[in-house]
Amino acid sequence: MFLTLVLSSVAAGIIATLVMALFLYLPLLWGGDYYDVMGALGSALSGQLNGRSRLIGAVIYFGGGIIFALLYGWAVLAFLQSGAPIPEIIVFSNMPVEINLFYPLLGIVLGLGHGILIALLLTIIVIEHHPLERFRSRYILVISQLISHVAFGATVMFFHSQFLQLLLGRAGV
Repeated sequence: MFLTLVLSSVAAGIIATLVMALFLYLPLLWGGDYYDVMGALGSALSGQLNGRSRLIGAVIYFGGGIIFALLYGWAVLAFLQSGAPIPEIIVFSNMPVEINLFYPLLGIVLGLGHGILIALLLTIIVIEHHPLERFRSRYILVISQLISHVAFGATVMFFHSQFLQLLLGRAGV
């Protein structure tokens, strides 16, 4: 059972973290303000902003995404195994795996809470103590974290619900 959760978490975590990064860097398309999270993470450790520090930041970022995906996956697994009635917002009912929009909606709520917590922690830890002045912008950090974590929550919960059904042999339920 634990291996199933880990496999689902790695896959869902990578996908959801990619979506999260897309939302974080989306303002680059229109020249808007964005918070370079991977640069901020890497430069917080190295003290300089370059390709190496961004790579370090990306490894940390995706590792954290997989770890948080594990936590979100426990919630999905609990719902799938409990047998308790959950709201069914089924779409595409003829698919091999049931697509219940309850999970992404729950992910939006969890992602918002997760984003608020991370934005608060980053504001205290990163903004106050980051070695580079460039990464001390409160407003853009908080907004980007909220939006990207909502996207992460919805994505990770959707993919967990799909992967766990497949891995648990509940396809066609």
